[in-house]
This record gives sequence, structure tokens and C-alpha cells, in this order.
Amino acid sequence: MKVLYSLLVPPDVDVAVIGSGAAGLSAALTARANGLDVVVLERSPLVGGSTVLAGGGMWVPANRWMLADGDSDSDEFALEYLDATVGDGGPSASPERRAAFVHTVREAVAFLEEQGLRFRRTTGYPDYHPNLPGGSAAGRAIESVVVDANDLGDWANRLPPRRFPRSLPMGTLDVADVLLAKRTIRGARRFARILAHHGLARLRRQRLIAGGGALEVQLLREVLRRGIPVHVESPVVELVVANGAVTGVVALRDGERVTIHARRGVMLAAGGFARNHELRRIYQPQPTDATWSSASASDLGDGLRLAQSVGAELALLDEAWWGPAAVLPGGVAIFLVSERAKPGSIVVDATGRRYMNEAQSYVTAVHAMYERNREVPAIPSWLVFDHTYRSRYAFGAFLPGRTPRELLANGFFKHADTLAGLAAAAGIDAGGLEATVARFNDLARRGVDEDFGRGGDGYDTYYGDPRVKPNPNLAPIGRPPFYAVELLPGDLGTKGGVVTDVDGRALREGGGVIEGLYASGNSSASVMGRSYPGPGCTLAPAVTFSYRAMRHAAFAPVARRPRSAPSRKGMGCYVWTTNAPRSS
Repeated sequence: MKVLYSLLVPPDVDVAVIGSGAAGLSAALTARANGLDVVVLERSPLVGGSTVLAGGGMWVPANRWMLADGDSDSDEFALEYLDATVGDGGPSASPERRAAFVHTVREAVAFLEEQGLRFRRTTGYPDYHPNLPGGSAAGRAIESVVVDANDLGDWANRLPPRRFPRSLPMGTLDVADVLLAKRTIRGARRFARILAHHGLARLRRQRLIAGGGALEVQLLREVLRRGIPVHVESPVVELVVANGAVTGVVALRDGERVTIHARRGVMLAAGGFARNHELRRIYQPQPTDATWSSASASDLGDGLRLAQSVGAELALLDEAWWGPAAVLPGGVAIFLVSERAKPGSIVVDATGRRYMNEAQSYVTAVHAMYERNREVPAIPSWLVFDHTYRSRYAFGAFLPGRTPRELLANGFFKHADTLAGLAAAAGIDAGGLEATVARFNDLARRGVDEDFGRGGDGYDTYYGDPRVKPNPNLAPIGRPPFYAVELLPGDLGTKGGVVTDVDGRALREGGGVIEGLYASGNSSASVMGRSYPGPGCTLAPAVTFSYRAMRHAAFAPVARRPRSAPSRKGMGCYVWTTNAPRSS
């Protein structure tokens, strides 16, 4: 598989795709399957954007894997659940767009399978609000199978590095068990199998990858097999407009401006603006900082800037795929999910008081942080736990009981032998913290969180400890030394951008469609509104609306006839033509 980034950019295509993550590459595959010439342009020297760094799940209601397992689901249940979770989420989350997503997502996944991708179910990973109407405790998510990045040839070197434990061949379906490797036989066995798999792969010189990285590898592999040009270090700096329609792009190649005409349209799939300090200052709630984000370093707002230049309607710019984060010295954010749910820990504000169900979904947790911060200082908040917790459970990449001395010395882990001493080290009100811990310990012994309902649904308990009774999310905090880690409002990426219709077409501020411009992924305003209904509610809409957009582009009228006009045969689904071979 030869590297194509050194080749000249074609001056004339049907579709120009901006961005090489899941949204961009699924758009490229759909366009080619419908007989279109397509080029992918990526600003970074690396490919995949935030997709590679993500868990990689996709939320697919009534998918064939869950139905085969005997778990009932339907589009009607899924839409009922989205009504309950998303509600009035703004124009991007209209009932029409929600219905378009739910009715198309399985078809989009089937299309990717036809292209050669393989998936598996993330068994048992529930919706994030499973007790709401239409919610699924069994889970609706799927993910990529583990793959060998060597399938990409030289392109494997264009993937961003993944830090431990993401560097292990471990998918989302493994995580909950592996995190209990020190507590349960099942967890220990699964972790041992993963380590053995990893070791054997290294002996075979394989480069196994799971999660979002595996999804990216599969998508890129199929893009390259079809001869679709992918150009890295090619930032798009301008959209070409004629008679109000977007007809191409201007990209930089080796410092020179290159114009690419796009007969059928331009797909904005360049991500959001999570790593742009200035844009975050303008649009996001305060305080905020780009270093708190877990998004790709190249997530700098290119799509937003281009959309603004042509008058696109924008929404949800104040939102993100939030999650409490702990930031290591040097600016690496640890996105905390399971750590907040494990028994023997609490989240407190500067007054030392709890203000949330710590085990709730990450987006909801940060919404609670910002709301609380309007009343009392809660940014930063603090995750407080004791020696028992630290000896039993992993914290990010730090294994149970192994706390690096340098992180104690530099204050990342505040620690003390008393709660009062811990409060002094962290700047927390000592009386408030001591009273909160006393109250929490009483609730933990009784197994019922009367204050915030922690442990009250299947999502809470998914990351709990089944050996802790009667509530797997609650245990007293009492064994010194005590620890506190600063919590900040981190994210997986921003979720605001271009408002699009059901086919991913960019809408114009003031009304109407911007002909020739499409948007998907984090370049578009999310169909999930301000909510996060379940695992994979980022990538599944990205893939789905890219699929719908490129089907629309294939059959939309154009001013000039494309080189290879697609057949309308089978328009209800994806189509192949003699000009679009299955592989190359």
C-alpha cells in the first residue's frame, strides 16, 4: 500500500472531504461507492483526528448483534429515549434529524461492513440514562474489532501514538472487567488474556489496535484500497463560492495555494475547536482551557472558520462532549470515567461539600460542575479518596497501589494522614470536608445515597465494584493516607458547529441551504443536542450523516456533468457502479 501524500492534489473532483477522521473517511467511502471522484484533505501530518484517540463505540439502536443476543429494541424505543434525553436540543437536534439518524444508522453500518469493516457488540454497556423511557440497560453500542495497523503499510506511521492503556489491544467491552483485575477473577483473567495477546502480537511484529484507532485503521485501509487520494499537511484555507454555492476549496500544499474544484460538493469533517484557546474563550463557558481537552491537538476550528466565511448557521458552540478531567504536569488530560464511580471516593467543591452523583455520565457531571460553580467555587473540584481506594483501583494509566512518587512530590496527588491536612493541601474548607465525609460514610454503610442517588441505575453500577455490598458504588472513606486530585471540566471535543438538515446539508444563517456544502462529525452541531444518551453518540451520528450527505451529493443536480455520473439503481441504499470498483 503506497503512501499517497506526496502526490499532486487533483484539480478537479466530485467531492472534496476536509478531515480524515471517521466522519471524513466514511464520507469518502460513500462517495466512491456511488461513483464519485473524491479527495481527502487533512491539515495535520497525522491522520484520524480525535477518532483515533476515542473509545471508538457507535450507538446503534436495534443493531443485529443485540437482537441476536435476545435483547429487544426498536426504532420506536430509541426515539422515545432520545425524546427523553435530548428533548428540545435546538435546531440540530430536531425530531426530524433524530428520526433520520435512528432510521439510517443501521444502514450506514451495513454499508461499512460491505466495504470490509468488521464490528462487535460492546456487550452489557448500558445507555447513560437507562431508567428513562426507551432506555436500554443491555446497551446499544458496537465497536470495531481489534485490527493490525500493519494493514496500512507505511500509513501506519501516520497514526497518532496511543498511550497506555490505550496501546493495549483492549476494546470498550473489556474495560469494565480489566479495571477490576485486582478485585475479581473475571477481571484478572481478561487482563491476563489481553496482556498475552499483546505480547504474542509483538513477537509476530503485529501492531494491534483497538477502540477508535481500530475504526480509523479499518476506514483508512478501505479508502486506500479504493485508490482514494488522502493528502496530509494540506490545510484548507478557503471555500470557493460561485453564485452562492460552494464549488471547491483552496488548500495549502508546501506553502502554495492549490484550488480544487468540487462538482458535487465539499464535506466539512474537520472536527471542532477543542484545542483552540481563543475560540474557547469566545464561545465556551468559563473557566475553560484547551489543555483540559482530550481531543486531537489538530482540533483547531478549521471547519468552524470555513463555515463562518460562507454564512452558515451555527449552534451549540457553548457545548462539548464534556467529562471531568485531571491534568498531569505537562498538560496531558486524563478523562475520568470509572474513577468517579468506584466506591470509596467523592467529588467535592471548595467548601468541601458534595454536589453531584459522582457515577453519573461524564457530560452530565461537567454540566453539574458549571452549574455549581455559579454558586460556590467548584472549578476546580476535587476527587477525594483514601488508601483503600488507591490500593484497589486504577487511576487513569496508574495501576492500583502504584502511585508515582513524582506525582506525590509535585502535588498532582494531594495527600495527607488526616482529612484536615488534606483540606489544607488542596485549599478545601476543612470543616466542610470532614462533615461531608462523615455524612457520606454513614450513607455508604447503609448502601443508599439519599443525597444524590449514586448507584441507582445500571450505568452507575457498570463501573462499580461488585464485591462491595450492598451498593457497588459506595464505600466509606476512612483509611489514611487520604488523597485529592484536582478535577477540571475536560472534554472529548466540542459539539457545536454547522446546523445541517437531515442529509447533512449546511443551512444558511437566516434560512435556506448552502448548496454544495455538507458537514458531519464535530464540524456540525450535534443531533444529540446538549445531552449524551449513550456510548458512541459521537461517532455513530458522524458516520450516519456522512453517509446520508454523500448519497445526497451523488444525485443532487450540478452545473457541470461529473466525469462519472452515478447510476440511480438502488438509490434507497448504497450503490456500486462500473466506475466504482470494490477495491483497487
